Amino acid sequence: MTLIQKLKYLWVLLPGLCLASPAWAGERILALAPHACEILYAIGAGEDVVGAVSYCDYPQAVLALPRVGSYERINVEAALALEPTMAIVMDESIPGASKLRDLGVKVVASYPRRVDEVLTEICRIGAETGHQKQADALAEALQQRLDKLKAPPGGPQQASVFYEIWAEPLLTAGKSSFIDDVLHRMGLRNVFGDVALEAPRVNVEAVIAARPDVVVIPSENRDVAERQAFWQKWLGQDVRVIAVNPDLMHRPGPRLLDGMEDLYQQLSQGQTFEH
Repeated sequence: MTLIQKLKYLWVLLPGLCLASPAWAGERILALAPHACEILYAIGAGEDVVGAVSYCDYPQAVLALPRVGSYERINVEAALALEPTMAIVMDESIPGASKLRDLGVKVVASYPRRVDEVLTEICRIGAETGHQKQADALAEALQQRLDKLKAPPGGPQQASVFYEIWAEPLLTAGKSSFIDDVLHRMGLRNVFGDVALEAPRVNVEAVIAARPDVVVIPSENRDVAERQAFWQKWLGQDVRVIAVNPDLMHRPGPRLLDGMEDLYQQLSQGQTFEH
């Protein structure tokens, strides 16, 4: 084959090589769930994100992104105006997702329901977006931190926990919930962990009967000091009342370990439980 023939051959071959390149080259991503936003930025894919939804508020850079609905409903017209190639959603059945798919947008569902699934999801999103190396490194670092989060030495061995998801009505974490798995992974016992609902409604009498060592209160939209006084009135002054950041504890993303470590440290301060 002459040099000219070789060049002609390469000229014919190059377009095919370009078409065969990874689908993530030049990706334009809609991050349609708060945890997806956090994962994408944490693995170095933030520059590929062109749109987000309400409640996507971390990191700071995401606040400047156009909003295209909520994680429960997509504004398809606003989404398409951003010329996306991929949309990461919590559930493929949410209104608008099928329309995006029909119009050529790759729809990726992401809803980790267990702590271990958060790590595998980080790796999967890394593979989907061309940031596998960064995602794998992040997941490995998070796994190492997770492995250290057992019941604190000299502290609460199988401490029983009442997790107050909401105050009025009084909601807690049940057996099928993400929070129940978080507590379990930390060596803690969820006092309503045998209830086969994700967020069962309970009453004060049931909490008293469960005799929790610790009450955990997310600091979102409530007066923590008021809730502490409330529970110490009903459960006694010895009950520990701990406030946590719900954005860290409830989102199945890379900051989950920050929330778990914060809870671990608070539990480690000052008390060993007997039951």
